Amino acid sequence: MMTTRSNTHGTGELQDWQAPQCGQPVRLRHQRQEPVSGVIDMRTDDGSVIWVQLNDGGGRRLIHRDDGYQLEAAAGRD
Repeated sequence: MMTTRSNTHGTGELQDWQAPQCGQPVRLRHQRQEPVSGVIDMRTDDGSVIWVQLNDGGGRRLIHRDDGYQLEAAAGRD
Protein backbone atom coordinates (compact mmCIF):
# COMPACT_ATOMS: atom_id res chain seq x y z
CA MET A 1 0.00 0.00 0.00
CA MET A 2 1.32 3.45 -0.94
CA THR A 3 1.47 5.99 1.86
CA THR A 4 1.62 9.68 1.02
CA ARG A 5 1.32 12.87 3.02
CA SER A 6 -1.18 14.34 0.61
CA ASN A 7 -4.01 12.71 -1.27
CA THR A 8 -3.07 14.49 -4.49
CA HIS A 9 0.01 15.56 -6.40
CA GLY A 10 0.07 19.02 -7.94
CA THR A 11 -1.68 17.49 -10.95
CA GLY A 12 -4.77 16.53 -8.94
CA GLU A 13 -3.93 12.81 -9.10
CA LEU A 14 -5.53 10.93 -6.23
CA GLN A 15 -3.00 8.67 -4.57
CA ASP A 16 -5.39 7.14 -2.04
CA TRP A 17 -8.26 5.45 -3.88
CA GLN A 18 -10.12 5.09 -0.56
CA ALA A 19 -10.61 8.86 -0.30
CA PRO A 20 -12.97 9.55 -3.23
CA GLN A 21 -16.63 9.33 -2.31
CA CYS A 22 -19.64 8.25 -4.32
CA GLY A 23 -20.87 11.15 -6.42
CA GLN A 24 -17.40 12.72 -6.76
CA PRO A 25 -16.45 13.82 -10.29
CA VAL A 26 -13.21 12.20 -11.48
CA ARG A 27 -11.04 11.86 -14.57
CA LEU A 28 -9.32 8.60 -15.49
CA ARG A 29 -6.08 8.70 -17.44
CA HIS A 30 -4.29 5.74 -18.97
CA GLN A 31 -1.17 5.85 -21.10
CA ARG A 32 -2.77 3.73 -23.86
CA GLN A 33 -6.27 5.24 -23.93
CA GLU A 34 -7.97 8.60 -24.17
CA PRO A 35 -8.84 10.13 -20.79
CA VAL A 36 -12.43 9.72 -19.66
CA SER A 37 -14.46 11.58 -17.05
CA GLY A 38 -17.39 10.65 -14.91
CA VAL A 39 -18.71 10.33 -11.40
CA ILE A 40 -17.83 7.64 -8.88
CA ASP A 41 -20.85 5.38 -8.62
CA MET A 42 -19.47 2.87 -6.09
CA ARG A 43 -16.16 1.73 -4.61
CA THR A 44 -14.92 -1.08 -2.44
CA ASP A 45 -14.11 -0.28 1.18
CA ASP A 46 -10.40 -0.82 0.58
CA GLY A 47 -10.46 1.44 -2.51
CA SER A 48 -9.02 -1.25 -4.79
CA VAL A 49 -12.00 -1.13 -7.17
CA ILE A 50 -14.22 1.76 -8.25
CA TRP A 51 -17.18 1.96 -10.60
CA VAL A 52 -17.42 5.17 -12.59
CA GLN A 53 -20.54 6.34 -14.39
CA LEU A 54 -18.99 7.96 -17.44
CA ASN A 55 -20.14 11.33 -18.72
CA ASP A 56 -22.14 11.74 -21.92
CA GLY A 57 -23.84 8.35 -21.79
CA GLY A 58 -20.56 6.43 -21.80
CA GLY A 59 -21.89 3.75 -19.47
CA ARG A 60 -20.49 2.42 -16.24
CA ARG A 61 -16.88 1.26 -16.02
CA LEU A 62 -15.22 -0.92 -13.39
CA ILE A 63 -11.63 0.11 -12.69
CA HIS A 64 -9.12 -1.73 -10.52
CA ARG A 65 -6.36 0.29 -8.88
CA ASP A 66 -3.73 -1.95 -10.56
CA ASP A 67 -5.13 -1.49 -14.11
CA GLY A 68 -2.69 1.34 -14.82
CA TYR A 69 -5.12 4.25 -14.49
CA GLN A 70 -4.42 7.55 -12.82
CA LEU A 71 -7.43 8.79 -10.91
CA GLU A 72 -7.78 12.57 -10.75
CA ALA A 73 -10.29 14.75 -8.98
CA ALA A 74 -12.37 16.73 -11.47
CA ALA A 75 -14.23 19.99 -10.96
CA GLY A 76 -17.37 18.69 -12.64
CA ARG A 77 -18.57 17.46 -15.99
CA ASP A 78 -16.18 18.03 -18.92
